[in-house]
Amino acid sequence: MGSVKNWLTIAMVVAVSASLAACAPERDNTVPMPVPTHSGSASPGADPGPEPEPDPTLLPGGSALANRDYFDFVNQRLLSVNSNPSHDAVVQNLVAAGFAKADLEVTPDKTSELRRPSDSIEFAVRAGENCLIGQFEASNYYSTVGPVLSGGLCLIGKTVDLN
Repeated sequence: MGSVKNWLTIAMVVAVSASLAACAPERDNTVPMPVPTHSGSASPGADPGPEPEPDPTLLPGGSALANRDYFDFVNQRLLSVNSNPSHDAVVQNLVAAGFAKADLEVTPDKTSELRRPSDSIEFAVRAGENCLIGQFEASNYYSTVGPVLSGGLCLIGKTVDLN
């Protein structure tokens, strides 16, 4: 009898977990405004300490590897003001940061069948023979550099038409 009770408890926990996982929040279209970098001066005689690291910058025509720090910087800035960005917000953010829209790919922020929010959004910027690939998932950000696929694209699967 105890074994049946344990299995019923496990089944109930799995069912509740699955139903909670299906309750993903709606995506947000908020895009951050540019943030000013270091300004101001130290008072005379005060030890200013080490200079802050400058914000990364876009290197137009640069490789994916050369632009990865900037790619990460602008995507993490978006995530800091919008923990659940829509695919439109991702595209607007990358274009505002100087990446060419023609080089972008992004997956939909809703499932195709039920139009429910997707668990994650993947996006990529083609840079020569490589791709900057990013992912927003549950308020987390991940990125990598990968090769352009044989079809000339960076992502596999369904992407949003950006035209």
